[in-house]
Amino acid sequence: MHRQKRIFDWSVETYGPSAATFDERALRFLEEALELAQACGIEEDMVGRLAARVYEQEPGPVFKELGQTALMLEALSECRNTDLDEAANAEFERIEGLPKSHFEARHAAKVARGIAS
Repeated sequence: MHRQKRIFDWSVETYGPSAATFDERALRFLEEALELAQACGIEEDMVGRLAARVYEQEPGPVFKELGQTALMLEALSECRNTDLDEAANAEFERIEGLPKSHFEARHAAKVARGIAS
């Protein structure tokens, strides 16, 4: 089975039906993208300025934006001399080994903050 499908299935099994919604997946992606930007040294004020610029524009088609996002992540990975597939596989193996209760607690905290459904 393709890794993309395995990860999606794991998400739904771990978090329940809300994990299969487009809004929830987009929010979790944004959260991880922000954590990546933070890890790369991007300052919070730059994130705010960039978000303001993006939301001033009309939204693009989801298919195109997914492709652009994937391409930029690949370029960032190459810039850091990191094999993206290797990093993704390692992270998936790591999280598969954690108990479901770990993710339930994290998700409950996000729901309490109003940043998850």
